Amino acid sequence: MTLSIVIHRPESGHAGSPPDAEAEAMRLAVRDAVWEIADAHWTMGSDAILVSTDLSPDYMLSHFRRALARRGFSRTGLLLVTGVGPRAAWSDLPEEAEGWLKDVLA
Repeated sequence: MTLSIVIHRPESGHAGSPPDAEAEAMRLAVRDAVWEIADAHWTMGSDAILVSTDLSPDYMLSHFRRALARRGFSRTGLLLVTGVGPRAAWSDLPEEAEGWLKDVLA
């Protein structure tokens, strides 16, 4: 399996930003869509999820966009999917997250 990071930030920081409840519903749609494609993932925070899957970032982005559209959202907000290479570096992660990353990248 390969590791990807998914960054999703529904808030755009301008007057058209979604209300908090809508932004949370958008986050939930993306998190649910992650479960559809990968059992192995690690939520780093409300805006970032590490996902272990062999699906391409392009396919994953399309999957998340469709998941948001199915729930009635016409916009995605910031949505970035990129691969994480074996030379990834990190600091100050919880011990279980560090172990999970080492297993996934092995």
